[in-house]
Amino acid sequence: MMRGIISCAILILLIPSAAGFVVLDSDGIPDGYLILGDEKTVLVNLGFPGLELLSFPSGDILELQTDLTNPEWTVILRRGGGESTLRQSVRSRERISGWELSYPAAEDVTLSISLRGTVPGNGSDAPLSIIRVRQLDGSYQLREDNEYSVSQIVSPSGIIPSGGIPDPVIIAPPPPDLSAFTISPRYTTPAGEVTPGETVTLRTRLSFDRLRSTSFPGTDTLRLRSALIDPAWEVTLIRNGAEMPSSTRRSPYYTIPGFELSYPQRENVGLRVAVTGGVPPDAGFPLLEISQCGPDGYAREGAIFIHPASIADLLEEPEEIPVIPPSPTPVPTTDTTPAHTPDPLPAPDDTGGIYPDLISFEKIGALIDSFIEFIVPHIHRIISGIGG
Repeated sequence: MMRGIISCAILILLIPSAAGFVVLDSDGIPDGYLILGDEKTVLVNLGFPGLELLSFPSGDILELQTDLTNPEWTVILRRGGGESTLRQSVRSRERISGWELSYPAAEDVTLSISLRGTVPGNGSDAPLSIIRVRQLDGSYQLREDNEYSVSQIVSPSGIIPSGGIPDPVIIAPPPPDLSAFTISPRYTTPAGEVTPGETVTLRTRLSFDRLRSTSFPGTDTLRLRSALIDPAWEVTLIRNGAEMPSSTRRSPYYTIPGFELSYPQRENVGLRVAVTGGVPPDAGFPLLEISQCGPDGYAREGAIFIHPASIADLLEEPEEIPVIPPSPTPVPTTDTTPAHTPDPLPAPDDTGGIYPDLISFEKIGALIDSFIEFIVPHIHRIISGIGG
């Protein structure tokens, strides 16, 4: 019985792992020139996320290095709510064996690295390495891109040069990819745009081939969601080429507990996903999204898949406005009709007068006769008065 327990323990410890570290946060990174003789203090906190059994490969090495003089290192390991000091040294290079960092991943292991040192004169314009953290394999070669370093230019005269302030040169490991599945582009359809109002079926296929010990972490959850209208799911588990009975459901969300996907890695486990529904005019989240969530309910780094299908942007056709042709400019015309001449009044009858329409000779004679008849009696009165 004891032999079986020991063999099992050895098997667990010898499982190869690609686990690495990530920089959780840092403090004291210079944002300008380093001044000769200045004392610098840098604090870096590392995390060891991963889906493997151990936080760090036991056969690897974590190497710490600096070009600061009189360095003082303090390295504190935190796990499961407790902490312990791993290193306190004054060497330019310090190494921590993988055995000292290998703990069950569930214990949430982090490493706090504090470095204090003095800026030396490096006699060149090359940036000075302030701190460098590297993960090395058993042959002391860099493990993939697991390296973090900070460098900055030193001003030897102690005077800040004029001009722009140089940014520190920072090299950091890439964000971890903690997904346990791989998406097959061949079975992911359709890949283009879909038209609002039509009914479509989005498909994809997952292979759980990224972990060495199991197909999927039993403590994780695979969550599916779709923005299609009234989506109908058809999810099929595939083990060693054999299809299990499909599961169907109508809901925007579909959740699969990790233990339903957790099998020995040798069994070649996959999942076929299809969802059918109407295409909305717009959506607040993807038409199909698959995410792997940890025990805390949050999606793991790099463990989110978004189906490439997208909603076509239908542009409204502008309303046609009738074009009214401009009125032609009237062309002036020349009136050839002669001007109107009023008809002349008829000439009065000729009465022998000087002015036919005023006084005639007959009227003048009558006027004289009337005058004589008027004046003769007055003359007689005048003569009679004189004689008497």
